[in-house]
Amino acid sequence: MKRTALIIALIVALVPAAAGAEGAYHGVSTGGIVNDVAITADGKYMVAGTGDGEIVCLQRDGTVPWNASAPGAVTAVAAAGDYVAAGTEGGDVLLFDGNGGRYWTKSVTGSVRDLAFAGDGRAIAVAGDRIVLFTNLGKEEWNRAVQPGARSSDTKPYVTSVAFTQDGKFIVTGSSNGAILFMNREGNLIWEGLARDVVTAVDVSRDGSVVAAGGRDRALQVYGRAGGLPWALPTGAPILALALSGDGKFAVVGKEGGDVECYRPNDDLLWKNRTGSNVIAVDVSRRGEAVAAGNAGGTVYLWNGNGDARWSFDAGAAVSAVTLSDNGDYLAAGAGERAYIFRTADDPMTAMAEGTGNTTPEPTEAGGAGALIGLLAVAAAGAAGRLRRR
Repeated sequence: MKRTALIIALIVALVPAAAGAEGAYHGVSTGGIVNDVAITADGKYMVAGTGDGEIVCLQRDGTVPWNASAPGAVTAVAAAGDYVAAGTEGGDVLLFDGNGGRYWTKSVTGSVRDLAFAGDGRAIAVAGDRIVLFTNLGKEEWNRAVQPGARSSDTKPYVTSVAFTQDGKFIVTGSSNGAILFMNREGNLIWEGLARDVVTAVDVSRDGSVVAAGGRDRALQVYGRAGGLPWALPTGAPILALALSGDGKFAVVGKEGGDVECYRPNDDLLWKNRTGSNVIAVDVSRRGEAVAAGNAGGTVYLWNGNGDARWSFDAGAAVSAVTLSDNGDYLAAGAGERAYIFRTADDPMTAMAEGTGNTTPEPTEAGGAGALIGLLAVAAAGAAGRLRRR
């Protein structure tokens, strides 16, 4: 009995230390191909959505506090404050709290291709066959069909990308037929822009004063809040990914063929870097201090705001998604069946060589006993090792 009490006491003493350890990066196997990742503004945790219908939460200290299952392949995820949202190929939209507890599940028409929260998390915009707005309480406030756009096709048009301003007052969407819509929180159309092909990505500054859009027509378009004729620049190759800094001063695009380019909207190209294969994902921190990208060749890249390389990481599989915390101090990425969270101040390859890059255990179901058992087992093993070394 005394021995059991001692082991329990050792476990209790060790759990906070185990949970608080922070390495240069952490990676976890998700059990399915990662389609999308999201990270909280402060970088406290990331979530990954997989083709097998799993939503996995990975904290920056390497712990996996929860995972949950969706009705089908998870195509998009988003995080804001204490809310996590996931969308599926079948049109399901799920909202969780920060601990993995499910608030509600709703349905939209068509596959969910993108999700965006208002800054406070009290509203979420969903890109499906239509653009739909839900409150955090699960009420559908409105939905809007895709406009006619610039392209005619037998295929019904759908929304490809959506972004929300930080204050929740404005929403921008891009569509498969070239339409770019700028709307207010109530769903009223303020202006419409047009691209000559599929709009693959849109983004908006925190205050809604700058809107950027890119697509298969090889053009970067930048609008002001009032719309009108955009500042447009040919990029030479289809744009596969786009991100706008929170202050609207930097627009980054990832292109077919492997180039990553950074522009100052309404001005010119600031820098270009080549990666060697299609750039599937890009992101930029709020003030442009850090730029991240992931390519089909399996590499995660990090540059500073001037385009100088900070580090790169071989993820071993095509990088499907990257996203930065507001200040650029943490980076989340998905590649193959693994999700990663990096502390950007450290070179992960150097950390790997030194043995300080950590791999987390397999995730367990949210609310299940397995999470506690796994944590206790790790702590007990550590305690036993310490006793033997003594």
